[in-house]
Amino acid sequence: MIEESIAIEVDGLRLDGRFAYEEAQGAVTAATLICPPHPFLGGDMDNNVVTALRDALVAAGLPVLRFNYRGIGASECARDLNEDQAEFWRDSSCPRYEAEIHRDCQAAFQRLRAEVGDVPLHLVGYSFGCLPALDIAAREPVSRLLLISPPLAKWRIAAALPTRVAARGLFFAPGDFACPEADIEALYAALPEPKALEAFADADHFFVGHERSLAAAASRFLEAA
Repeated sequence: MIEESIAIEVDGLRLDGRFAYEEAQGAVTAATLICPPHPFLGGDMDNNVVTALRDALVAAGLPVLRFNYRGIGASECARDLNEDQAEFWRDSSCPRYEAEIHRDCQAAFQRLRAEVGDVPLHLVGYSFGCLPALDIAAREPVSRLLLISPPLAKWRIAAALPTRVAARGLFFAPGDFACPEADIEALYAALPEPKALEAFADADHFFVGHERSLAAAASRFLEAA
């Protein structure tokens, strides 16, 4: 696998991204953007789920762009995020920064489009990353959308959003504190066909020890496009 540094421009900032592909990659027929979890909950592009997805998807011939949100790792930020982080821990949300995360994901999606040209693009969101991924997929041409453990206990998804997306999948761990099973089932019911639902028994929100099986399932879903 080859992984190149890639700059993502947004709001006058440069975000740190990595574009990965097989060394013997032929013509690119599709590519995937992975939106990582919330950075104030330890989310970044080196997350265990994100890197497992990258490895599996690249091995399946799907180049992957992963990146860090503004202020995380080497990604630039226009301000100190200490106040945003304090707001998050006080109120369980920091709307200003979270709106910027959505813009970061949109910029990453456009950067991937510029990198690979006019081929189908897939979107994968993990945890909080499901929210900007779903938002993008409701407005942009996306071949497949995969939501992994959307944090429905903390953030609600607007009812109209799921209806605007084409092929989509929903993966979750039963008993996940962040996405109660009843909420997952309600979201899945609201998604029009075609769609897929897969539960990972004995896993939790962090999928520790289940990364390979999760990534393999993600690869099967995206390859089916």
